[in-house]
Amino acid sequence: MGVTIRDVAKRAGVSIATVSRVLNQSKPVSNPLKQRIMQAVEETGYRPNAVARSMIRKKTGLIGVIVPEIANPYFSGLVEGIEAVAKERAYYTVLAISEKDDRRELELLRIFQSKQMDGILWAAARLDPACQQEIIQSNIPCVIIGQRLKNKDIPSVAIDNRRAAYETVSHLIQLGHRRIGMIHGPLWDVQSGRERLEGYHLALQTYGLSFRSDWTAEAGEFNVENGYQGMRAIWRTAEKPTALFCACDRLAVGAMTYLKQEGVSLPEEFSVAGFDDEELASLITPRLTTVRHSPYQMGYKSAQILTDRIKGKRDSRCDAITLDYQVIVRESTAILKQVLTTDL
Repeated sequence: MGVTIRDVAKRAGVSIATVSRVLNQSKPVSNPLKQRIMQAVEETGYRPNAVARSMIRKKTGLIGVIVPEIANPYFSGLVEGIEAVAKERAYYTVLAISEKDDRRELELLRIFQSKQMDGILWAAARLDPACQQEIIQSNIPCVIIGQRLKNKDIPSVAIDNRRAAYETVSHLIQLGHRRIGMIHGPLWDVQSGRERLEGYHLALQTYGLSFRSDWTAEAGEFNVENGYQGMRAIWRTAEKPTALFCACDRLAVGAMTYLKQEGVSLPEEFSVAGFDDEELASLITPRLTTVRHSPYQMGYKSAQILTDRIKGKRDSRCDAITLDYQVIVRESTAILKQVLTTDL
């Protein structure tokens, strides 16, 4: 016969009810007593029945995590931050990949509800209205990662993508560039597609520069190949840009690869800036100017907010958290030779 809770109680010299209170966190006990009981659990090798515990506590101790993909370093960093909080606060995570499919996201949300997850962390790609409604009606605590919602009932953690893009393009303009292109993400992607493109437009408008659609390209995927193809399309124009802003570093690396093949000197003849400050941004030559932010911190903060809400703690200041970012200037951007800084 296996070890039972009665064996733990006998070992610790306490009642079965006291052991139950500690294991189920149903009522507070003193730290010395808690430590004694947990030591007895360790020494006896007792393993509580997870189903029984969830019925008593009305909690499963599980958090559902939905990400569009996992190969992207951004999302692997995000998951690491979530896991750190889960470990600290005695939760376990169930990871699901939506493949950027809104129907798949809706299916996953419903599966997580049926499996009685205590809460959901959703790195949404599309923010489909049907998915938002599903979350609101379910009453399961949820935090949106990387994007903003108008509905304050669902908290979110993100950076100001629009402002970060604006500052990066402004940096290029201040270096003397007047013909600036962009490779952006698909417009259904709110943060990497729409918001960063809006920041690009705003910078051009602020400095009185005209927007040219033939100097922009939409990437279907955030990878080096799409950056390469996007730059090739832009480079076909008769009047070429002198600088490029990309919605992520991998797109920028692809663009730089194409330009080098065309014999363009970087940054003497052409400047390139990216977004995310992935590891490859420091490995490519010249090193890439980019926007640094922390997916780990985004995952960590999101998990903190979610676990607080699971426990009934709600702070209105956490309804929409905006994390810091920094424009990191490296060697891929430089002053345009034919334009003096005094002209700015």
